[in-house]
Amino acid sequence: MSNSKSSKSEVQLRKEQISAAKKAAEIVTLREWYDSTQHGYELEEYFKHYSNLGRLGKELHKRGVKRITELYESDKGVFVEATFVRKDLELLVPLCALACVFEKIRIKSGN
Repeated sequence: MSNSKSSKSEVQLRKEQISAAKKAAEIVTLREWYDSTQHGYELEEYFKHYSNLGRLGKELHKRGVKRITELYESDKGVFVEATFVRKDLELLVPLCALACVFEKIRIKSGN
């Protein structure tokens, strides 16, 4: 039984180390970034055409923005969530938001 307790504490210690490293590197989901950041014109325009961050996430992926994928277990199985380095999102989200808007406008105009 003591081996099980020591393994659990090692696992918990490792989880805490990973959490601290993520915090130091500012690893966030797109939603966490959005909720904690001041937004400019690009995001305002994006939300005139889209109701959620889904299309923006796809655009980030399409443009090859580096993702850090994390796995979570729940009652419904394994859940995969893409996370990013905050500074990458700060630079690239406005550009990708504009790309989404321009694509939407282009499609509407038939060009």
